[in-house]
Amino acid sequence: MTQSMTIHLPAVTVPDTVIETPEGGLVVPGQQIAAKDIVIEPGIIVGCIEAARQAAENAYAPYSNFRVGAAVVMADDPAQQIRTGVNVENGSYGLTVCAERTCLNSAVSAGYRNIRYLAVSTIGTLRESLPQRMPCGACRQAIQEFSGKPGMQNETLVLIDREEADILCDVFDMPRLLAYGFHLDSAESR
Repeated sequence: MTQSMTIHLPAVTVPDTVIETPEGGLVVPGQQIAAKDIVIEPGIIVGCIEAARQAAENAYAPYSNFRVGAAVVMADDPAQQIRTGVNVENGSYGLTVCAERTCLNSAVSAGYRNIRYLAVSTIGTLRESLPQRMPCGACRQAIQEFSGKPGMQNETLVLIDREEADILCDVFDMPRLLAYGFHLDSAESR
């Protein structure tokens, strides 16, 4: 088992904004995310990032040339196996599957339901701005479906690969990754 350490995620506070119109107010919702400390395993994080980067080499992206790899470690997998996935494009773009969902499908097919770490590598854009490296909206929602509850010991962290000296990745918990994400109450019993 790898050595663990605690990291601090700072609070984020953006107040609601009300915009007055002649017909009534429009509310632009803000967000409040509490600061928290999370225990991580840096060795597993490095392994996930390396696995995602290697997987991206196998992506099937003949149309966009945007090769993406993802790697996931599930909290409910006692072996902490790293499972990978790649984006698989199709000439009928609607049939394209993202790397994040490919690796999640593999983990769920093996019986696991709770993401601990999910790493994403967009090997052609590692030096680009964060929006050029982020999971799409559909993938964010899929990640949320299998994420642990905030405050759990093994809370889900999403790791976005980047190519910068002495920096491993950008780190997100679910409130930072998907504000106001959709969640059915019935999913509580999964």
